[in-house]
Amino acid sequence: MNRTALHLACANGRSLVVTLLLERKCLLSLCDNEKRTALMKAIECQEEECATLLLEHGADPNVTDVCGNTALRYAVFFQNVSLAAKLLSYDADIEARNKVSVT
Repeated sequence: MNRTALHLACANGRSLVVTLLLERKCLLSLCDNEKRTALMKAIECQEEECATLLLEHGADPNVTDVCGNTALRYAVFFQNVSLAAKLLSYDADIEARNKVSVT
């Protein structure tokens, strides 16, 4: 899957590791083979603390994966209202459409 240490820490809810990686200036925008960012992975795995840390450190909520999905689409798909609201507060595009034109 070509995931980074940041992807793995986010997927497993290791907020202390995420914090350490962020302090060491890891690259937030690196994607895995499906073009998913660490932010998308944190949201997919319902790791709100990790997602918040990423957003606070400048993670772009509008990056799209291979299907054209954004982090907001993941939050909505997994029915996480608080993460969706947080993403919107960080200027996530509410009108973004994926490759099959779903918002």
